Amino acid sequence: MGRQESARCRMESRRASAPAIISFVDLLGRSSKGNTGTRHTPTSKHVKDSRTPEELINGVRERLLEAIRLRLRADVPIGIYLSGGIDSSVLAGMVTHLVKEQGVSAGSADPKERVTCFSVAFDEDSGFDESAIANRTAEWLGVKYMKKHMNEAEIARRFEDATWHVEHHNPDFNFVGKYALSEVPRDAGFKVVITGEGADENFAGYPMYLPDYLREPDSSWTEFSTIDEDTRKQQLKVTEAAAAEYYKSVGAISSNRGPSVARRMLNDITTVSSMAAFQLDVFAPWTQCYGTSDPQMTIAQSADGCARKMIQEHWHPLHTAEYVWSKGHLANIFLTCLGDRTEMAHSIEARTPFLDHHLTEYVNNLPPSSKIRWDPQSQRFCEKWVLREAAKPFITQELYERTKHPLLASLVTESNVESLGFVDWAQCQDLVQQAFVDQNALAMRHAIVVAEWIILGKRFGVAQAEKPKGM
Repeated sequence: MGRQESARCRMESRRASAPAIISFVDLLGRSSKGNTGTRHTPTSKHVKDSRTPEELINGVRERLLEAIRLRLRADVPIGIYLSGGIDSSVLAGMVTHLVKEQGVSAGSADPKERVTCFSVAFDEDSGFDESAIANRTAEWLGVKYMKKHMNEAEIARRFEDATWHVEHHNPDFNFVGKYALSEVPRDAGFKVVITGEGADENFAGYPMYLPDYLREPDSSWTEFSTIDEDTRKQQLKVTEAAAAEYYKSVGAISSNRGPSVARRMLNDITTVSSMAAFQLDVFAPWTQCYGTSDPQMTIAQSADGCARKMIQEHWHPLHTAEYVWSKGHLANIFLTCLGDRTEMAHSIEARTPFLDHHLTEYVNNLPPSSKIRWDPQSQRFCEKWVLREAAKPFITQELYERTKHPLLASLVTESNVESLGFVDWAQCQDLVQQAFVDQNALAMRHAIVVAEWIILGKRFGVAQAEKPKGM
């Protein structure tokens, strides 16, 4: 699974560049790499931050508006991907504000024209349909709203092509939904869209960040803290137990969250355990000759010595969690199979204001307690607090108060599995039954991944894996 957590590549004779690394090729075909500087450089947790909440909120609002304004420059019309979540709704609200109030054009579109938003809708009883919220947001903003309805048949029809375009496996169907979403602007004549990738990474929007936020006191912003020490310690236990239970409920490993060398290398964060939670047990026995690997150690070792020194001595655990996730899953999954590859499959250019480097540098140096905020009255945490406050004038009250809801959206035959060579059919023959009849979450993810391996093997003409000689 190193492809997800480091700069490894699944394709033979191919090499990936790690985040913040630039590759050079001279006229003779010789290549070299250089470091562009680390993306994540938070202020030391030992330095007091005297800024008020209002200063932080205004700082985020000003920089995000500017990041969006810069990305509205184009000689073609620009649309927006709009889901029922806060990230895309913030962008839609701010774009609408810039167009209506400041006369900024969305690309080549006339400022007098309404902004256009795109979305996908699922069956209402699927548990994943957010189109009703997106529709209410569109009505509140007064924008055009175009959506594509998706059901099981539509997902199945696109599954193989989407897998081929993203070039690696994924343990659920969300990439197929993103692939289908990119058909909508293309069919409407759009070539550029604004998207919300990076908000959860920069503003601590993932629930798995909670234990790492609570792992140490936020000594940099004590004047404005809303959580006392006893509550912090109690909630650390509560959130760690909840995280383990959540990953177990979705078919992931929950037993890997105990003490480990990898966790110690990363100042004891459990985000590394969450990143390594989906492991497969479908391989042919002969593959054991290559030994076993520790995915958490792969993640820990992907941080160089300078970063690990900062992690051990200067960064708050929340900032470490954001760093590790951004260097791994953001770069290798969210910006590829949930980003550029699904969009460019339909010749769509996506622009990501939340990853603007001026905004990112500012947000990296915000106190942890401005990103995740404890409300003593409701006894609940508010993720992305400073972003919600900065965006409040541009979004509905419904979205301001809403918590994160991620989008989740028959190839597994004996001959197909055996054609891979490295997968054991005995481990796979009941996967489809267990996944889609017995509703076993772990089996579902295993079945999806094996099916994706089969697709990639066929589409790219990958030879069957063979046992090493002498086995």
